[in-house]
Amino acid sequence: MVVLKLGPLGEYDKIDHWEETGHDKISHIFVTFDDSSVTSIQFGYVENGDLVMSKKYGSDEENQSTRILRLNHESEFVIGISGEMRNCNISSLTFHTNEGKHEVLCAGSESDRTRPERFEFLAEIHDRREFGGFFGSCDYCSLCSIGLYLKPILSSDTLLSKKYDPVLFWLL
Repeated sequence: MVVLKLGPLGEYDKIDHWEETGHDKISHIFVTFDDSSVTSIQFGYVENGDLVMSKKYGSDEENQSTRILRLNHESEFVIGISGEMRNCNISSLTFHTNEGKHEVLCAGSESDRTRPERFEFLAEIHDRREFGGFFGSCDYCSLCSIGLYLKPILSSDTLLSKKYDPVLFWLL
């Protein structure tokens, strides 16, 4: 099976690399942030009717702002990520799903006039089985990068409708 990496958004060359794979029924994404960057991320999955939490990636500091993104794990799945980098930090992060967008935006300081770099990784996933998980890097104080694993599948319907990417088809 071919597995592709989309991304990452951010600086992947940090020491602590992480990955979350093998879970496709995401119910929660916990994102902590301060006034300038995303500081950590943690995922909640539903397995056998129970909530299972991933390790927390990034800062363990308490008293930070937290945004809890709730996904309908029965029908909603991640199809992409977009975000912005400002001063080498992830300053905004948006999870795109088949049902909409879930955004985390860090305010940033008013004195910072640095133009953000915008990144977007949309996989156009149409089947939950194509989502392979997340990967990224972090350090002791922040989430440094995040990306997606994609497991492309080709069904006979896809081949018959010719709605496939010839380059991706060649890779399979």
